[in-house]
Amino acid sequence: MSRTLGIVGVGLIGGSVGLAASASGWEVVGVDTPDVLEEAARSGAIHRASTLKEVREADLVVLAAPISRVTDLVVDLTPTDALITDVASAKSAIVRAAEGQGLRFVGGHPMAGSQLSGVVNARANLFKGSRYFLTPTDQTDPEDYREVSGFVRELGAVPTAVDPEKHDLLMAALSHLPHLMAAALLKVASDISPEALSFAGPSFRDLTRVGASNPELWSDILAENAPALGEALGAFAGAMAQLGSEIKDREAMENRFRQAREAYDALGGILVEKDGENVDVAIPVENRPGVFAEVTTLMGSNNINILDLYVRHSNTERAALVLTLDAGDAPEARRLLRASGFSAEIQG
Repeated sequence: MSRTLGIVGVGLIGGSVGLAASASGWEVVGVDTPDVLEEAARSGAIHRASTLKEVREADLVVLAAPISRVTDLVVDLTPTDALITDVASAKSAIVRAAEGQGLRFVGGHPMAGSQLSGVVNARANLFKGSRYFLTPTDQTDPEDYREVSGFVRELGAVPTAVDPEKHDLLMAALSHLPHLMAAALLKVASDISPEALSFAGPSFRDLTRVGASNPELWSDILAENAPALGEALGAFAGAMAQLGSEIKDREAMENRFRQAREAYDALGGILVEKDGENVDVAIPVENRPGVFAEVTTLMGSNNINILDLYVRHSNTERAALVLTLDAGDAPEARRLLRASGFSAEIQG
């Protein structure tokens, strides 16, 4: 018997859920704007368009709309017997709202994504091997948790249970605070001198890369996680004040950096996959509209996953687009790029 999956908000994450679920035998229906649904059906991310009223009858509903809309959608879906989850990056308020409505709800947050946007860039392997947080509470039915956890495994991800409040603190420290730090660093440098950023080296660029993130999306995320982010900001301000008081103490600063190195080395052991190595592929490009899209579309259409990317500027007319790829994909990426008229070099 076919299982029905309703996706509310079919964009990149929702579309990727749909593609992966469809491959596992789900009938996937979507709720979004007509143009998004048309593209989603054409790409196979959904089988057909639906309505919020109809998805109340689905076996499982995934809320993949912008985070500021998810709490309202929880209310709009009531009443329903469907099992519901979401993909929002802040959980506490959404979980409270769902439990307040008496819904069968298990909060979720996949630690996977892309610098690209739109359902056209959705892919079925987006979640493969990634951590996927689930946020059950003492009100969560164990069988509902097992069902959502099983679904996450069908997507190819690794489910990890965490308390909603702890999840939000983790995201505040690991994701949301770094975005604020990038915005602050860019402002400090720009205020020192208008041309300061033209002198920036790789370390500054790496620290501030997330400052170029989607403004509307990130203002939404930060506002939703304001309580946890405020706590993380307080801890960060205290740590910076402590460092500031130790700057003239060489031994203390040496110890601080030694501790930081040990923490970073441990981070690498946790996050770096043991079965492969990542490399950078540098592609010199002209400063013209659409050139970056040509490169990223070429990679995506050939099923080559871009793990990260940044732009290395040389002047106002030329730059190098640097893609971080799995080492196994790099030779094929270089061949495809050169066949399309780009020069490309693997940088190891």
